[in-house]
Amino acid sequence: MDKRGKILFIIAFLVILFIAIWFIVFLGTNTKGVITIDSYPKGADVYVDGVLRGTTPLTISGLELGMYGIEVKKEGYETEIYERKLDKNNLKQLIIANLSHMTFTLEVTSYPTEAEVYVDGVKKGFTPIKLEDVLYGKHFIEVRKENFTTWSKEINVEEYKILQIDAELLAKYCTIDIVSDPEGANVYLNNEEQGVTPIKIEKLDPGKYKLSIEKDGYVLYEEEIETIKGETTNRKITLKKADTFVTINSVPVGANLHIDNVLVGTTPYTAIDVEPGIYEVRIEKDGYLPFSTTVEVEKGKEISLLFPLLKLPENNP
Repeated sequence: MDKRGKILFIIAFLVILFIAIWFIVFLGTNTKGVITIDSYPKGADVYVDGVLRGTTPLTISGLELGMYGIEVKKEGYETEIYERKLDKNNLKQLIIANLSHMTFTLEVTSYPTEAEVYVDGVKKGFTPIKLEDVLYGKHFIEVRKENFTTWSKEINVEEYKILQIDAELLAKYCTIDIVSDPEGANVYLNNEEQGVTPIKIEKLDPGKYKLSIEKDGYVLYEEEIETIKGETTNRKITLKKADTFVTINSVPVGANLHIDNVLVGTTPYTAIDVEPGIYEVRIEKDGYLPFSTTVEVEKGKEISLLFPLLKLPENNP
């Protein structure tokens, strides 16, 4: 090979070498990668090296070769974290994030206990109760018990692992508890008979009531009491023994009774604490012969009178 040929060969070799070096360097420094991210459920935020790049499904192209930290986040779900490396042998990476719900434990107690617990309208059981794997987010809690007002609260859980709720229930009604000395006295509320002492009157609406307690031989006890929702009103009454006690009855009953010419009622008739003295008593009933007498009332003595009435003959036409 002559000198000119050698020069041409060397020049051609250098050109080829330059092209090869350029090709290696240019392609090596300009090779890009692609990362595709999807999730279930979709719509999750995607962070690459701490920078928000979009929401799933997402394809990020034109990435330099190297290591990347990827976070997939969605409200109410656990964050998924990945590391992916792009190199000449792995220019494409695929990530599918199956997101798990974030949950917490809900513990509900109440006073009184054995109250029904509802979460978002669904009955879960009775207090005290521990509910696990409750989803993060908003929930409506109700605690119900018969004869008590419903306790309710809306919660929005974003960070608790255990949330404790203590519901204090207020009674809808009120109670009156009455004892008397002596026992066995008749009890009336607003003139309606309730029973005899000792007695507990429950499920009363809050408000004012006229309380009356009576027992033969004792002075009538009367009081206006005011009850409060959810509370028990207690009364311990010592009855005062009547100084005088007068009972007047007739056969048949239902006769008009006049005392000192004043109509006081019909038989049977009872009066207590009557002033001592002499009284004129007259008993009248249609179809019967009227009866009149005098009665002496003495302090500290009981008087019980029974008057059989004589039936008048019927007039025959």
